[in-house]
Amino acid sequence: MPTSVRNALLVLVAIVGVSALTALLTWVQQDEVILSWARGNSSAQELLASGGLDELRAAAIVPKFVPLAVVSFVVFLLLAVVLAAFLVDGHGWSRMGLTAMAFFGLLVSALGLLNHLPTLFVVLSVVSMLLNVALVFFLWRRDTSAYLRAV
Repeated sequence: MPTSVRNALLVLVAIVGVSALTALLTWVQQDEVILSWARGNSSAQELLASGGLDELRAAAIVPKFVPLAVVSFVVFLLLAVVLAAFLVDGHGWSRMGLTAMAFFGLLVSALGLLNHLPTLFVVLSVVSMLLNVALVFFLWRRDTSAYLRAV
């Protein structure tokens, strides 16, 4: 296996780690995430003004961020593991799947930057963007292509 494939796998592991940390922080900083979300929602602002954070947390209009983050992480993890296994086995289509996953990761990270999330989430979004670009770089190197053709 060429160095570029090994590096792609290492970057993929790092992306999974950042995603796990993001899901964990969504649980740990749940109130901050809810307050960040509420900034752009007039109904949430009214609830916050009238009943405080407890009333806002209990309201049906507030997305369930923690379950969403956990389910998203588990699906991402499983997809990453399956696609990585197929990449190691030399299936060229797995590179397309990982590339699509990286571009989706870039989109999600960009949305994280645009939604006024807490600072740590912004940092993780930037790190995730850089890792996703690195993943695509390693996936499309000549030695990766040669490996996928030869296997």
